[in-house]
Amino acid sequence: MSTLAKSSLLQISGKLAGIFFGLGTFYILLHFFGTEGYGVFTTALTYVTFFSIVVDFGLTITTAQMIAEKGADEKRILSNLFALRVVSALIFMTLAPLSAWFLPGNEKIFPLICIGSATYFFGAISQMFIGVFQKRLELVTPVLAEMGSRALALVGVLFVGLTTRSLAHATIAFAVGALLQVLIMLVATHRRISLRFSWDFSLWKEIISRSWPIGLSIFFNLLYLKGDVLFLWAMGKTDVEIGHYGAAYKVVDILTMVPVTFMGLMLPLLTLAWTSKNKTLFTKRMQQTIDLFALIAIPFIFGAWALGVPLMTAVKPDLVLAGQLLWVLVPAAVIVFFGSLFGHTVVAIQAQRPMTWNYCIVAILGIIGYLVIVPPFGEWGAAWVTLACESAIAILAVVVVRKHWKEKVSLGICLKAILASAIMFAVLKGIQIPLASFSPLVSLALSLVVGALLYVGAIALLKGPTLRDAKRLFSADSQQG
Repeated sequence: MSTLAKSSLLQISGKLAGIFFGLGTFYILLHFFGTEGYGVFTTALTYVTFFSIVVDFGLTITTAQMIAEKGADEKRILSNLFALRVVSALIFMTLAPLSAWFLPGNEKIFPLICIGSATYFFGAISQMFIGVFQKRLELVTPVLAEMGSRALALVGVLFVGLTTRSLAHATIAFAVGALLQVLIMLVATHRRISLRFSWDFSLWKEIISRSWPIGLSIFFNLLYLKGDVLFLWAMGKTDVEIGHYGAAYKVVDILTMVPVTFMGLMLPLLTLAWTSKNKTLFTKRMQQTIDLFALIAIPFIFGAWALGVPLMTAVKPDLVLAGQLLWVLVPAAVIVFFGSLFGHTVVAIQAQRPMTWNYCIVAILGIIGYLVIVPPFGEWGAAWVTLACESAIAILAVVVVRKHWKEKVSLGICLKAILASAIMFAVLKGIQIPLASFSPLVSLALSLVVGALLYVGAIALLKGPTLRDAKRLFSADSQQG
């Protein structure tokens, strides 16, 4: 097995473990604090998220890109990025609680925003070091750091739920977990590279000139991807309504971890193939990733249509609305798979600046959509605007990439994934009545098993890719072209 295959398997395994811990924490929060409490928690952390994106300003992606280039002075680049990140994080994560003080009706969310700002400060520092390990395909440390952070948060939230039942104390558990993660990442990075604060402002200028289009793009992306929660709150929707929307969005967050994680691995490889002018290898990687994402993501759309409500009501019986919202939000998450692929490719081919205007236009249209549609339609309006914006930005990213990369792309695997998913959906809908005699949890578990077996079987019957084909993405000769 190649180094890339081992690294990918390790990171996927780590993400699965992280998802397990995240789902456990999600369940505990809903169980002890209810849908209303979860709504308050979601609003507060969403507010802080906007400031954390300004802190990042595209530096995480820029780090991976710059140190992956031929002849890069890794120590100099990382030492300056480290100083820049700490300074920007201190400034903007302090602004989050300061600005929240002036928000109307902030009594519930202000303490959580203060604590959440510390959580995101630690997260911003640790994220910057991931590029070091991605470049070397040494992912044990970041995987263990993230798992440790999530596990500690889960244990802390459970302890709070059993004792004080304070949302503020629960939020502190996340901050402690983030602190553990940054300490592990900092020590491990320092062992590989002798880090220090560097103040080479000429390099800072270069870093900012390369990262600002990415940073603005991510910020505009966030306006419509996460702005829905803040618009719901600002327009007077109840904490219970926001709790339903936040619970459904948790599923979206889990799904979108997959493409972001995978593209974090692929970005240095795509960058190297493009800057080396190896168009054959670049095209091979793009086609294989399109096929892989189609096979993984498309069945989730049909699965959500069939099992969205049973899934959410298994978590908490009153989450029927959250389950219904998945009918719209999961397709948006699936589009993020392909938007992430082409969005990262925009960075790999250094076409960020024209893409920034696309993000800006979509963000403006998204804000208008929220202002017009959320007041009369509430959570459903927010969900449809999110889907429309994700679709628009994915299409625009494809257009930008195709201006530079014009090789032919096959959609055969995508079509097979759609057909196999449709077969799965039809059978799942048909067996829901017979399965109704079982408990909701047992019925859901049986449906998931049947659905997975049906999809894999249908792909095989349609002569889709085999496991051997999937391994080619990570094979040694794929790395060499």
